[in-house]
Amino acid sequence: MNADALKNQLNINPSKGRIVAIASGKGGVGKTSFTLNLSRTLAKQGKRVLVFDADLGLGNVDVQLGLNPDMDLSQVVRGRAMLSEIVTQSNLGFDIIPGRSGSEDLPFVTSLEQRNILKDLRAIAANYDVVFLDIAAGINEEVLSFARFADHTLMIVTPDPSSITDAYAVVKLLKNRHGIENCRIMVNQASSQLEGEQTFEKMHTAGKRFLNVHLPLLGIMPQEKEYMTAVRMQKIAVDAFPHTKCAENFDAIARKVAQL
Repeated sequence: MNADALKNQLNINPSKGRIVAIASGKGGVGKTSFTLNLSRTLAKQGKRVLVFDADLGLGNVDVQLGLNPDMDLSQVVRGRAMLSEIVTQSNLGFDIIPGRSGSEDLPFVTSLEQRNILKDLRAIAANYDVVFLDIAAGINEEVLSFARFADHTLMIVTPDPSSITDAYAVVKLLKNRHGIENCRIMVNQASSQLEGEQTFEKMHTAGKRFLNVHLPLLGIMPQEKEYMTAVRMQKIAVDAFPHTKCAENFDAIARKVAQL
């Protein structure tokens, strides 16, 4: 089922708030930190942003923001709350839907249950300019479902060869299994601009040659000392170090995302 068919099945209006999946083939690529810094930057640009912590069972967005929400996605899955009831405000100008850290015993047990949550999410998205889905790493069907549902998927990839290989695998499955070609490449943790460009070129060339898929570049985030310091401190880098190249990069990337 392609993206349009999925949206029709859910009876949703794709012209409302953009839903953007943040994905990666492997873990450890800085996906959640990237999502939070991008969300904060967009909020400072006056955009209404919601982050859905869709790393089911290992959600940690609320932890990284120092939040202790009363409810999370587990209450929704159990039928004890509506999705709209667990939307939580952060003090950074954007909202979150907390995930279910430690609740790996509560997967989406039926496709209907997942469709209902996604349908509710699309309705909530009408109140925002951008909704980010911080989805788990990997290529299981749960991950692919979120990427299929999204209007756009930002594929986070690092120069690590295994990151490139695994990210390509996600792109391949989306194309071959579901007919989805909604990915853009975001290179993270590059040691230099040149290494970032080389990493992107590997993804772009493979997509074009073997899948006939165009993979546009969203941006390159070099690995800077200030950014890594902020991550270790569990701080938002664009706030902790606002006058750095890192903050400038996020500002430029945010403006691109706002135009998707």
